[in-house]
Amino acid sequence: MTYEPFPAFDQWSVNFDSAVIDAYAERLRRVRESSTPEDRRRAVEIATRYAAVDTGAIEGLYQTDRGFTRTIATQSEYWERALDMRGDHVKRSIQDALDAYDFVLDATTQNRPITATWLRQLHETITNHQETYTVSEPIPEGGYRESQRPLPHGEYKKYPNNPTSRVTGRIHDYATPEETPSEVLRLMDELATPAFLDSHPVVQAAYAHYAYVCIHPFADGNGRVARALASVYLYRNPGVPLVIFADQRDLYLDALEAADDGQGAPFVNFIAERVIDTVMMVTDSFTPTTTQADERSIIASITEATSTWLSADLTLAAKRLQSICVTSLEAVIAARKLPALLNVSVVPTSGVPKQPPRLPPGYVFADQNPWITIMACIDQTSNHVYGLTHVVAGTMEPDKPELMVVPCDEDGVNLEVWLHDIDPAQSTSLRIRVDAWAENVACSFINRLNEILTHHDTK
Repeated sequence: MTYEPFPAFDQWSVNFDSAVIDAYAERLRRVRESSTPEDRRRAVEIATRYAAVDTGAIEGLYQTDRGFTRTIATQSEYWERALDMRGDHVKRSIQDALDAYDFVLDATTQNRPITATWLRQLHETITNHQETYTVSEPIPEGGYRESQRPLPHGEYKKYPNNPTSRVTGRIHDYATPEETPSEVLRLMDELATPAFLDSHPVVQAAYAHYAYVCIHPFADGNGRVARALASVYLYRNPGVPLVIFADQRDLYLDALEAADDGQGAPFVNFIAERVIDTVMMVTDSFTPTTTQADERSIIASITEATSTWLSADLTLAAKRLQSICVTSLEAVIAARKLPALLNVSVVPTSGVPKQPPRLPPGYVFADQNPWITIMACIDQTSNHVYGLTHVVAGTMEPDKPELMVVPCDEDGVNLEVWLHDIDPAQSTSLRIRVDAWAENVACSFINRLNEILTHHDTK
């Protein structure tokens, strides 16, 4: 195989519903408006440190876990001691990453253009203390031998760097050393096109990241540079960097490999989920400020907030759950490879079904458009449509912050979700449960669709 150039932005564009992430971004904006400048600065610093700590761990430069990352990011008590215990290598690598994200943030706030020179400076900064990189070379008797080479900082690669996929076993053919300078310039041109500049920041971040790693312009450090580059667009809106934790590495690589196969949506959705997680972490980091208000007024405000609680945090979480369910169902349905003539689609909202589901006691519809519907046009002439609908509901009980996805038919299974499964970050267990739920829903949908098609008069 040979290098396959990254697609132009107008050929890579994907369908992306930004409603959920925009709602979270608006929530962050409101919190910021009511905070002090120092709180705003501190919140961005915490998010940046989260990004910097784990970006090297993703590449295997060192190991980390959520507890260590949180200690360093929030600069909790004894954080410097925790960092020192990991050794100078880890400390220097994280400091390089922090310097690099400061470099990115400076470019964002000063509205500096992203150029090839800027990209080389970013690489030089983020790999400042990395002296060597590992090379795997084939040996005559078979297999590979690892050796170390000096790492040039801020210089394009001089040798090919084509790794083997951990999933498919295929070789990734990145740009050759000869192709790299012109491909980087082409990427800079794409990032300046009107179509790119008018797109959603999440789409911008995903495309910039993906196109960059297609080139892999440096001998090492490309993943770290890609995540920092993507952060340029997310710092602009909603105001956070791209934070990917080391334990999300497999999901990250899977989404990138889907993009290699021409499916950009999974990677865009992965970036969107990480941004929502980060927005929630930043929102939670703000320290609430109170004045010497009358205590009875505060209690009255608490009472009012409690009475409308479902329309605030839980409703926002419900929108995110709806989006997660739709994404999982789309993937599951696509994997079935149904005939294209069926025109099967998954829609997050639709009109109220003729027979709305009977909600469990204590639950109400999460918002005005809580529906998740799989639709199939099974007759082009009569436009007969079959749909299977579920609804997202939430409980009004303050001590039971729970969401539920309820099917319109009695044969379906409820998906029950606690608020802490999705807010502030989507848990691994929730992802597994949603995927299992989607498999069951798809199976039920296909069985019923088969029954209808078997008995449907197409004359």
